[in-house]
Amino acid sequence: MRLCLLFFFIIPFLQLSAQHRVSGRVINSENGTPLAYATVNTSEGTQILTNIDGSFKLDFSESPVEVNISYVGFKPKEFSLTKGTEYILIRLDPSTESLDAVRITDTQDKAEEIIKEAISLKKKNNPEKALKGYSYKNYTKFIIDNARQPIKVKTDSSGTAIETIVNTGRAYLSEKTARIDYNKKQGRKETVTGIKTAGFEEPVYEVLALDVNPFSLYEENYKLFKTEYAAPLAKNALKNYSYRILDTTRTERPAYMIYFKPKREKVVAGLEGILYLDTESYAIQKAKAQLLGAIRLEVDHHYQYFPKEKLWFPVYQTTTIKPGSGGKDISVFGGVISLGTVQRKNNILNRIFTKSGLRPDLYLTSTSSNYEISLNKTERFKRASSETEVLAEAKKQDRDFWQRNRQEEFTSRDEATKIYVDSIIKAENIERQIEVKKSMATGHYPIGFWDFDLSKVFKFNNYEGIRLGAGGKTNNRLSEHFSLGGYAVYGLKDEQLKYNLNTAIYLNKAKETSLKLGYTDDIQEVGSFEYLTGVNDFALLEPRFVNISFFYHFREAYAGFTHLLTSKLKTEFQLGRSEISQLSSYRFNLNGRTYSDYNITEARLSFLWRPFSKFLRTPEANIMTEKAFPKFTGQVNQGIGNVFGGDFSYTKLGLKIEHEIKRLDQSRTEFIAEGNYAFGDIPLTHLFHAYPNNPNREEILRRFSVAGRNSFETMYFNEFFNDKLAMFHIRHQLRPFRIAPGFNPELVFISRYAIGSIDNKERHQNLRFKSLRHGFAESGIELNKIFAGLGLSAAYRYGAYHLPTFKENFSFKFTFQLQL
Repeated sequence: MRLCLLFFFIIPFLQLSAQHRVSGRVINSENGTPLAYATVNTSEGTQILTNIDGSFKLDFSESPVEVNISYVGFKPKEFSLTKGTEYILIRLDPSTESLDAVRITDTQDKAEEIIKEAISLKKKNNPEKALKGYSYKNYTKFIIDNARQPIKVKTDSSGTAIETIVNTGRAYLSEKTARIDYNKKQGRKETVTGIKTAGFEEPVYEVLALDVNPFSLYEENYKLFKTEYAAPLAKNALKNYSYRILDTTRTERPAYMIYFKPKREKVVAGLEGILYLDTESYAIQKAKAQLLGAIRLEVDHHYQYFPKEKLWFPVYQTTTIKPGSGGKDISVFGGVISLGTVQRKNNILNRIFTKSGLRPDLYLTSTSSNYEISLNKTERFKRASSETEVLAEAKKQDRDFWQRNRQEEFTSRDEATKIYVDSIIKAENIERQIEVKKSMATGHYPIGFWDFDLSKVFKFNNYEGIRLGAGGKTNNRLSEHFSLGGYAVYGLKDEQLKYNLNTAIYLNKAKETSLKLGYTDDIQEVGSFEYLTGVNDFALLEPRFVNISFFYHFREAYAGFTHLLTSKLKTEFQLGRSEISQLSSYRFNLNGRTYSDYNITEARLSFLWRPFSKFLRTPEANIMTEKAFPKFTGQVNQGIGNVFGGDFSYTKLGLKIEHEIKRLDQSRTEFIAEGNYAFGDIPLTHLFHAYPNNPNREEILRRFSVAGRNSFETMYFNEFFNDKLAMFHIRHQLRPFRIAPGFNPELVFISRYAIGSIDNKERHQNLRFKSLRHGFAESGIELNKIFAGLGLSAAYRYGAYHLPTFKENFSFKFTFQLQL
């Protein structure tokens, strides 16, 4: 039945033969180079521009039709086309007069003058700068139609649905309606009033975070599909782009047609295209941007003039991706899994690939229409903590709603695609594939109602030796209101079983409000401090864990409560009682009494604040759509004596600030500052170390292991403990060295510093250690991604804790960054 319907909807396309289409290309007759954005006019009144590679497609009904092709610096050419023509190659001859050196320089200088003027007037022309506020409604249609084309997509953990749809389903269709409100004081808010996704019971919300249709070309960086490009009207645009005047339009409000092309393509990601700049206001009337290589990416922006406000406002945009003709790889979707964690990256490292020579059939298209536009609004709106909010009724809108709000026709081709998508989603079991990939990105594999925890299967450390086990938690198949979980592991060296049992009761999933209960019998590293809140990263490899030998044993019963105060602020409270026993000769002496075993009753309050990240609030979840810095993690631990048998009273404070500066040339600088402070009667097990990662062995090669990202590589295990500690890390990565396809190593310079102290050191018996009162310093270098994610690092220790010999101060290790 579905095939019959599909046939029924496809038939009309075969009958649309009233118009004839001819493909062509415009090149320089002297050297064969393509002429991008040459103007093609016909006697029927059609005007189009050639693409970056000089190609074009022209539709006409009359036969013959007169065609005129012109390009600045070249002699125009006129000719006739008939319906018998399928393809035409046009060679334009350079004009001697136009190619005069002075004339070219004047043209370039004039273009640069126009661009400088447009940049200086951005505040006047950019709607978000010029207006007090605005509102409008938006309709977006997003289609992936890749049934015939073997294009391969890779994404990060936040894009597994898109990757699965494209690579397996090869087809996708969604529609969205929204209301956008903006004012200078409150910023921008998008309220999604309608959303539907063909073939899926629940909408694929990830599409809303793809930046498929960026609002403005006035920003410093132009973001498209999570990739940032240098904007053609940025402050430093003349450094990144060259410009040329192609023509001026003959409309009611004429515009300069300015061609722009990247100057430093290997250094800064840029686009090639054309800006239509108003000859009076220098505002953008229209724009076209392209990338051409393994794929063809095209973006068209259309603006409407509002006389009262004397402003051009964006009203329509199309974005398309098609198979290219080969050449350079184009970064579009993607991400990278780095050492130890799943990293959500804004700079895209994975690519869409395709074979050369494929027919240019449509692969992806997104159209976005703005309507019911109201400018200079001053009314305040209800501000949510998330930038985008999906209303509960959005996925339940009926047919009448969509007919009222569609700003373009839902064509028979769209209906055919919808039928095709429905069948593909079911036949390929796409929803199951998405479920598996999302779970694996967080370290789980779902089987039925149980998500197996992959991190519990195998580990190794110096105390337990090989640590084998299994664990996981129940998923929504058992219940949407609670989960049951736990793990059981066994150390082959210490021959001890460790385990955990836990449950979470979900009170409000959208606000991540839940009640947690659990019991753990396991070991913990002495001096470690763990924050309750933070991104739940799946550790592919934990470099430090392998070399740890100083543990204590604990049995803890705990109860906790988590809640999102806002989309950007997550909190968790936990109360636990632990029974501690030593696995070494360490003893704690307090007021003449020596403790090897003791009880700890501890209340913990933790927060994770990401003020600059962007979030999408749906009825079911709070989804981070853009990770931004700085972010802040903090925690207070209060030891409570004489409550539930607690032996000690103390206070521990921790605050970590993480910041990252990313540049368009793909270099970046990362900063981490962390401070820990403890006072009261507190044993060494609950104090602080500085994350040492140097095994306690003499020879350099015997210490050869895997370097961490935030650990001190020349600091030996158990060398320093503190009750007051401050650490600072800085990593500066140069832009990748593009040596060969697939071989782009990254050079990183690293500097780390830690300072601390400890009071009442004499309380801690049977253990030799120092504090960091004089300050510990090390610097290093990494060469990452030499082969299959593997690299090398070296670091050197200097300053107050410099040791007598070179080999004692030097570390040489692997780095590991797995890129998928």
